[in-house]
Amino acid sequence: MNAALTYFRSLRFFQWAIFAAVAVSVFTVAYYRVSEAACYGGTVLGRTCYRGYFTNTDDRGGTNVLPEIKNNQALPATDINDATSFYNLIRAAYASGSDQKHTGAAFIYNTMMGKTAPGTGKSISDAEWAELFDRIKGLDDAGKVDWSGNVSVTINSYWQGTADGFSPDGTTDDDAYYENSKNESGITFRDYNNNVVYQILRRCANPVGEPEGLPPAKNYELTPTVSNNLPANVEAGTQVTVQSSVNNTGETVSDPTQWEITQINVKPGKKAPHEDEGPTISGTAPCQSNGGAPTGNYFDSADADCKNIGKGSRTFNVGNTTMPALAGVNVGDLPVGTRVCFALSVQPRSSTDTRWGHSKPICTVIGKKPKLQIWGGDIAVRGKIETSLSTKIIAGTSRTFGSWVEYGGFAVGTINRFATGSGLANQTDSAQVAWSKLTFANKNQAGADAFGQYTTLANFRTAPTVAAFFNSIQNKVPVGAGTVDPASLAFNTGDPVEVRTAGNLTLTASTIPKGKSVVIMSTGTVTIDGSIKYADDNLTSLRDIPQLVIIAANIDVKQAASQVDAWLVASGTIDTCSDFTGNLTSGKCNALLEVNGPVVTNKLVLNRTAGADTGAESGDPAEKFNLRPDAFLWARLQASGSNKAQTVYSVELPPRF
Repeated sequence: MNAALTYFRSLRFFQWAIFAAVAVSVFTVAYYRVSEAACYGGTVLGRTCYRGYFTNTDDRGGTNVLPEIKNNQALPATDINDATSFYNLIRAAYASGSDQKHTGAAFIYNTMMGKTAPGTGKSISDAEWAELFDRIKGLDDAGKVDWSGNVSVTINSYWQGTADGFSPDGTTDDDAYYENSKNESGITFRDYNNNVVYQILRRCANPVGEPEGLPPAKNYELTPTVSNNLPANVEAGTQVTVQSSVNNTGETVSDPTQWEITQINVKPGKKAPHEDEGPTISGTAPCQSNGGAPTGNYFDSADADCKNIGKGSRTFNVGNTTMPALAGVNVGDLPVGTRVCFALSVQPRSSTDTRWGHSKPICTVIGKKPKLQIWGGDIAVRGKIETSLSTKIIAGTSRTFGSWVEYGGFAVGTINRFATGSGLANQTDSAQVAWSKLTFANKNQAGADAFGQYTTLANFRTAPTVAAFFNSIQNKVPVGAGTVDPASLAFNTGDPVEVRTAGNLTLTASTIPKGKSVVIMSTGTVTIDGSIKYADDNLTSLRDIPQLVIIAANIDVKQAASQVDAWLVASGTIDTCSDFTGNLTSGKCNALLEVNGPVVTNKLVLNRTAGADTGAESGDPAEKFNLRPDAFLWARLQASGSNKAQTVYSVELPPRF
């Protein structure tokens, strides 16, 4: 063979063309390097072409990296078709005692590990071989090794251990790369992202191409977490954003992993399944409902039910991966007190465990934002008005609920989220400009939307002088202190006003009869212990109108009172539910309070928690203040003494077409 190579070298260029077809068959069998071949640019694993990987020796003659075994292949396709058989052959070659095999096996080890020359040399420890096997096995198990098919490359390799007369040439016990296009049977290794990282020819066990090295064996462990950034309380039917992440504490990117986010609705006062356990591992899937896993209900129990609100599949890089935020999650139109929890689950949870990994459920509580309604009049405040809004999906339509006054709203300060002109009754628009038509003012000096700040405090409308008017009445009768039925303090409507004076006074539940009126002036606190109502009767004159006027430093209304038909005038505070203890919850002060009459106070404390429920009842108020016509008619009677009220004027107008 050496003589044949020497003869070929002596031929001129045109003679090479004649012999080319014949030479191909010769070289595919003997596989020797020829110095006339082109040399690749740059380096492969730190070596230029023809330079030995271990010694950096320039030696241009050689043969296969490993000798052929059978079927003209060093890596027979009939025998070498999985990680174990491939590894065993390379290890056997390393331990064979043959220089070619030992050096070739060491060369294959170093290049498969992607080590820059001279790598770890020709002495490979058992631990190093074990790591290589783990990498090969991990890729093979993941389906990343193509054991069949061709390899097409432009860079080849060879063993320098033969002397063929090329210059320079010798019997160097080393392996080197050179440029030599090949398209033949080989084995291809891809990383876990499907990038080709290593190729080797079956015929000669030559590493080819520009190897990047096999990635470390899959070694990962996933811990899912739901971020603890949910609000402590949310309203029924509102939307929240669920943020979560997965921490990969291993050394490699995970396999494709399915993930699911579960919503767990828990009965009031109860806990979600596994809420106190932190991250857990289970063979049970999180939840079947709403398109979740087909089997298993890890987060379902007698006190809770679950549903799937998000799912998918992806890989997770080493470190913490923030999942895309799950925005616009409707918690559902659930009863107050329901705990709504969210958990993230992944499967498989590690490279060695195919079970589910579940995060600790993170919870919020369904609460409510009580609403206020003012009927039959205006609201005037010497400060600012700040109330809450609730936006919910009701019967497929987004609805906005909040507090409102039937007529105008006046404030020295700003007016935010409070409607005028009954603007939030059956409202679908969440923009305040849509429901503040009677807000004074609703434009600033530049013409932009702005609400409130009607005038300065000095120029603001004066408070009604109700207390001053009744204080000027000479007919005063002391009541003293204690508990009294207000009906027992009545005088006949239309007769001279009789003012009852008192210190601290408690009014029991009562019905004020037709034709009776009561005026109470207290220097202390008047406590309303139960509902006080006007008699439901037919009225034929102004003198038939019953009326109760309460003027005090403070007025406290207890939980037992659901209706107060009275004028409430306080120089200090009016408290709509004064007798609860501890923190105010939805279970306390949860009856609607309706006040029928004018309300004038320095401070109004709205402690009722009624209304603001589910569905169309989301806008129901906790307190309703109703300035009814009977208050105006009774006041006119006191001012004029006339038993008649002219309520209709007739004016002849031209017809309009």
